[in-house]
Amino acid sequence: MIVWRRSWGGEILAFIVQERNMPKYRTCPVCGTVNSSIKHGRTSNNIQRYKCKSCLATYILDASTTSHLQNSDYTFKKFIGYMIDDVTLEVIARNLAINIKTALYYRHLVFESLRYYQDMIVLDGTILIDETFIRINHKKYKLYRNDGKGIRGGISFNHLCVITMINLNGKCIAKVASRGMAKPNRFIDLCTKNMGNIALFIHDGASVQKQFMRQFDVPNYDARREGEGMYNTILIDSLHSNIKRFLFKHAGYRIKFLQHYMNFFVYRYNHTPKSKYNNMNQIIESRNKMIDDLYNRVKSIKKKITYRTFLSDPGITDILESVTGDYYNK
Repeated sequence: MIVWRRSWGGEILAFIVQERNMPKYRTCPVCGTVNSSIKHGRTSNNIQRYKCKSCLATYILDASTTSHLQNSDYTFKKFIGYMIDDVTLEVIARNLAINIKTALYYRHLVFESLRYYQDMIVLDGTILIDETFIRINHKKYKLYRNDGKGIRGGISFNHLCVITMINLNGKCIAKVASRGMAKPNRFIDLCTKNMGNIALFIHDGASVQKQFMRQFDVPNYDARREGEGMYNTILIDSLHSNIKRFLFKHAGYRIKFLQHYMNFFVYRYNHTPKSKYNNMNQIIESRNKMIDDLYNRVKSIKKKITYRTFLSDPGITDILESVTGDYYNK
């Protein structure tokens, strides 16, 4: 913008004034009052802060999830890249020169951006269905007998059932269903929304799987007893191995956040190229696309997330508390 002013000597001078990117009408995001806000200092990141004269609340114009972060967007993208590469939080914090609590908070932001990711996945074609089990080692949720010993032998309520499905293109889902073996209604409630144009089901003969598949008018084969060796479960068994390997690298994780870990694992698995690339640039390109996509997902989070809300996230606490501690003492 050009401003014309007259000098003391009578000459007309032109000044170029930079226009500020200010909204014409400022609305308080708390009470909704228009043009009742005044400037109220700046944040630690040198972002203009405003204060509403009506409700006395303070706010900034850019209220996206990453706007208040102490570190740059570049640092946060590097953090996402380390997460994709399965680097531990201690190593990430050391390499990026950030506090371990900051690394924990950043990881939760990524987890929150993928909270409903698996609900959007649609599986088509031939689908392999199975379940895998994760042992509960947390003392708060682990069940014991009267003599203080653990419960041994087979699948018990000291295991979490994770329902897994994958099609021949390598697209998968993994959802925590229950303690012990999941009931048919859990299969139906969690996985029906993910079914698309199904051509065939391949399973291992479990009765709960058969009850889930009955709602679809498509053939299904027990890979162990039918098909004369034409069908197998190698693909989904490999998926289970990858899940166990992924969780092993995150030893000490909070069991209540298991579904968050599954969401991230499924996202990375579905976006990782399944075919071998001869050109390393193609692998790097696919990884960079994941970083950019996850960063945009984090920025688009509507919910305000703080370190305190991260710690109070219930996760799958309802599943963990579905069986009382005196179950084996009745």
